[in-house]
Amino acid sequence: MLGQFYSDNDEKFNVVILAGGLGTRMGTASDYIPKALTRIGSQRAIDLMISKFLLIANRFVVGTGWHADLLESYIKGRYPNLPVTFSREDVAEMENNGTSLLYALDQVDSRRGTIVSFCDLLMLSNPMIGGSAIYLAVPETKGVIGTFRHSVTVRDKTVERIEPLDSPKRVPDEIDNGVIGFFVFHNTILLKEIAYSMARLHKLTDITTDIVSRYVEIEKTGAVPVDALLEFGDETDLMKARAAWESY
Repeated sequence: MLGQFYSDNDEKFNVVILAGGLGTRMGTASDYIPKALTRIGSQRAIDLMISKFLLIANRFVVGTGWHADLLESYIKGRYPNLPVTFSREDVAEMENNGTSLLYALDQVDSRRGTIVSFCDLLMLSNPMIGGSAIYLAVPETKGVIGTFRHSVTVRDKTVERIEPLDSPKRVPDEIDNGVIGFFVFHNTILLKEIAYSMARLHKLTDITTDIVSRYVEIEKTGAVPVDALLEFGDETDLMKARAAWESY
């Protein structure tokens, strides 16, 4: 059983799922459908993700772009009562994941915390969701683990600093604390202030580099290792994730 996330004090969150990428690394798997609609076992990736968040989501915001009509129609048809909005980007104008998050933040409730996850990452463990946190792949993490562009220095289970890597590396072979695409921002007002200010300066290119690294300097942010996950950012890892899911 996949299980669901739960939160301390029964807190409800904005849940942002970024699913607007072009899927260029997915090969033929995303020729005709967006990455979020690829199958993992008998289900679509987006179904597995939504099911994880149902207990703690106040609302969903799904960032769409490539094949947006397909993904939006699928979600509306399958979940007619789900509190969901879409932040659609014009494919011809898509820039980077930082800009994708910027569009999505227009739809979130500033009074609640915000969870941000990429659509090609499925956490198999079920940690308690609470205060601000960065979730990490560590040498003990099981599952299918992709490449990482940032690592974290941790002190007393708290993020001390985020370090961009010179080149993408893999966990657990080369780094200890790899940043996965799953973040909890308890202070949504601060999150928005950082994202919007970086956009005004034309310096918004990457979520971790330009937003999260600044957020952790101001807001105490936990470092949470993940027991098991499936990351399927490219065609090879998608095949591995499907195989791992069958034996999970």
